[in-house]
Amino acid sequence: MKSPSILILALAAGALGAQDAPKLDGRIQLFAELTRPAEITVALPDVKDQPKRQTGLGLRFLGEVSSYPGWYYEFGGMFDTSSNFTSSGAVGDNTGVKVSESYWSLGAAYMATLGEQLTLGAHLEGRGEAIRVTGASVENGLPFQYNKGTTYLQPWVRGSADYTFNGIGKSLHPYIGVEGSVALTRTTQTSVPAGGNIDSRTLRSLAPRASAALYAGIRF
Repeated sequence: MKSPSILILALAAGALGAQDAPKLDGRIQLFAELTRPAEITVALPDVKDQPKRQTGLGLRFLGEVSSYPGWYYEFGGMFDTSSNFTSSGAVGDNTGVKVSESYWSLGAAYMATLGEQLTLGAHLEGRGEAIRVTGASVENGLPFQYNKGTTYLQPWVRGSADYTFNGIGKSLHPYIGVEGSVALTRTTQTSVPAGGNIDSRTLRSLAPRASAALYAGIRF
């Protein structure tokens, strides 16, 4: 995300707003998401490359909907994370080319509480994803520079499971959890990047298709 301060202010505003409805569940969480950009063709006839795994940090706010117990709205996002391509051979060297990604998200969820402390959740969200490729490559002995980015909207589904600990005071309850996410759509590559040129469709085809995350937060 290019403006993390805006997200932090939005999360704080949501937390303050939730205080006016003490019977509703509100949650703020910090998550660490593990993902990997997809493999693409980088040279003909069929030379492929894939960036390394990435771990990004993000923030998320969830608020229970009044009159609909168990249903939540949520918003948040992940800050910039990046990794480099890995191939280096006779055709070229892409190890100096970096793929960066960030996103904001807006969605809805249903959270079912088992007992008093275990919660299972099903989430549907739209992610406004930004992906950028930068850095230097060597192709057939010649150096080229990449610097191209694009943004796009993509739907994701996410499953979560978390455990709530005893409260801090009367109203704050720390919790930890795990989650897995899958993208509902994908973009296929139709051209091969060369000479520092990469089109928006190829950039979108680099987008991760699944992720896993650990998170911790406060319920109030």
